[in-house]
Amino acid sequence: MSKKKLKQINRLNFLFNKLDIKKKDSIILHSNFAGIYQFEKSSKKKLFSLFLNFLIKRIGKDGTLLIPTYNYNFTKGIAYDREKSGCQVGSFGNYLIKNYYENRTFEPIFNHIVFGKLKKEIFNLTIDETFGNKSIFSLMRKKNFKIVCFCCSPNNMTFIHFIEKKMNVRYRFNKYFNGYLKNKKLKKEIKLKYFVGKKKNNYTLKESKILSILDNKNFIEVNYGRFNCYSVTAKYLTDKLKIKINKKNNFLIK
Repeated sequence: MSKKKLKQINRLNFLFNKLDIKKKDSIILHSNFAGIYQFEKSSKKKLFSLFLNFLIKRIGKDGTLLIPTYNYNFTKGIAYDREKSGCQVGSFGNYLIKNYYENRTFEPIFNHIVFGKLKKEIFNLTIDETFGNKSIFSLMRKKNFKIVCFCCSPNNMTFIHFIEKKMNVRYRFNKYFNGYLKNKKLKKEIKLKYFVGKKKNNYTLKESKILSILDNKNFIEVNYGRFNCYSVTAKYLTDKLKIKINKKNNFLIK
C-alpha cells in the first residue's frame, strides 16, 4: 500500500472511530466527495474504490451498507431503469451504478446500492410507497441503522422524511405517480405513493433544527478538514424529532 493510500485510510479510520461506526453496524451513508478531494487529488475511480473498500471492511461481513443513488425523473414521467438511470445525489453513486448496478434496489425514486448482510431482506421489501411501513426506511428504523453524513449537512438525511410521514406533517401530502420500471429487457408498470411537499410551502429541512438534538453520544458531530461529519442512530433521531414535531408540526422547516 502506498504512503498516500495508507494516510487516507488512517485518516478515515480516525474519523469513523469518532463517528462510532463499528463491525456489524448497518449504516446508510450520505456523502460529499469534496471531503476526500480536500486531502488527495488522485483519479476519481481510485478514490471511489478506496472509499468503498474502506466502508465494506469497516462494517465487516455482518454489517450492511446503503448508499443513495436517488433519481427523481420518475415523478416527471420518465421510466426508472435500474442500470441506466443516473444518480442525482452525487458522483459516488454514479460510480457504484456503473460497477455494481445489480446491487441497486428497485424503488424508482429513493433507490440505494446495497452491500452486506441485509441485502436479501432489503430486496424483498415493497417498492410501491416511498416512506411506507414496508419501505426501506421502515427497515432502517426497525434495525436501528446509523445514518452517516460524510462531509455534508444533516438535512441530507432522507430518513427524516419517513419521520415526517409518521407524524403526518401538514406541509406534505400523499401523491400517486404512475410509471415504468425497467430491468434489462423487462418492463413493469407501477403505481408509487410518495409523501411530497406542498408547493405553496418552503419545505426544505432546516439544518439548525436537526442539530438542536445533537448530543455527541447518539447524534455525533466530528470535524474532518474543512467539513463536518455526522452520525446518528435511526431510533434516536425518530424519538427526538417526534417529540419536537408533536409540539410544533412544522418544527423542521420553520
